[in-house]
Amino acid sequence: MNLDISVTLPTYNRAAFLEKCLEGLCAQTLSPVRYEICVVANACTDATPDIVAQVAARHPRHRLFMVEESVPGLSRARNCGLKHTTAPLVANVDDDGTVYPDWLERFLARFAEFGDDLAIVSGEVEPVWAIPKPDWLTPRMQCFLSAGTGLGNEARFLGVEESSAEGNGCCRRDMLAAVGNLPVELGRVGNNLLSGENVFEKRIHQLGGRVFFDPAIILRHYIHADRLTPLWFRKRFFWQGVSGMAVRNYQQKNGIPVDSEIMLNLPLEAEDWAFVGKDTPDGLEKSLHYFQSLGFVLALTGLLPIDGAQ
Repeated sequence: MNLDISVTLPTYNRAAFLEKCLEGLCAQTLSPVRYEICVVANACTDATPDIVAQVAARHPRHRLFMVEESVPGLSRARNCGLKHTTAPLVANVDDDGTVYPDWLERFLARFAEFGDDLAIVSGEVEPVWAIPKPDWLTPRMQCFLSAGTGLGNEARFLGVEESSAEGNGCCRRDMLAAVGNLPVELGRVGNNLLSGENVFEKRIHQLGGRVFFDPAIILRHYIHADRLTPLWFRKRFFWQGVSGMAVRNYQQKNGIPVDSEIMLNLPLEAEDWAFVGKDTPDGLEKSLHYFQSLGFVLALTGLLPIDGAQ
């Protein structure tokens, strides 16, 4: 049977959230004969297989199945999902997110509206806070939580320097194949915070593909309490710096132009170091720039090998 769209759902020991995510995917207004759901258990050691089996038993009309990817890595897991699905369009969803009933139909409508050069349709992220949002959380910091895209309220095509939400998007399978699928040297691995896997969109732009943002396609993303601490943000920005170096390597390897200048913000003066450990709103915001630059420098010099993050 020919399907219209496949959903890949990578998961890493998130059984507590997986059932709600899967129930939302099975409650789509799109007929279940038109889509499939592939859960990729990425080195899971929890009850993920049991959860998938239970939800599948409750929804026998749906093609819902699980495959395993033993090598940790979000990009590897998504590529594994690509290998085990068949539809021409492939939607990605985070395992700690939930979607509205018209999620898949909205993707299909946008692809039907535009031509074959539309490669990706992405949506907005609506945060679901585990605890009240801290007063010190700035809009820029919120984007690093996947608690919003910062792309505005207008449906539009994105420029080459803009990035979509990796966990709430849909891509043409043939366009992914044309760029070699997702870069396994990028993306989160286990508990580290490596990112930047959506740099593959720059290659899609090079091939003439277009990326469309529709804020009405919404992923409700659970923001875990342990991420709402200054320590987590310091780690996240440090790994963002490491990711920045890994992204540059990927761009150079694939003929994507990179900035000739590298802007770093390191604590060079004695008074700068006073901010590094401060948890006040102004001190934290300032210190995060330092941690991001430090991660980039350590990756650049080889003191933190990027391959070692895999």
